[in-house]
Amino acid sequence: MTDAETLRGLLEQFCSGHDNSIKAANAIEVALDDAFPNDGQVQDVVLALASYRPGGGEFLYDEQEIKMQLAQ
Repeated sequence: MTDAETLRGLLEQFCSGHDNSIKAANAIEVALDDAFPNDGQVQDVVLALASYRPGGGEFLYDEQEIKMQLAQ
């Protein structure tokens, strides 16, 4: 499986709601950062993923907010 296929699988699992764990968000964060280190828009998503917690909270992103970031 290629890196792109792995990333696609992680994104599909997260966006479908099958796996919204912090571990899944961290895996997406690392994969995006490795694949697109110089892309400002992707780095904004990486930062959001680093601030993700299921259910959100003060200064944290929840599932819906992360899904919106990933859709951009």
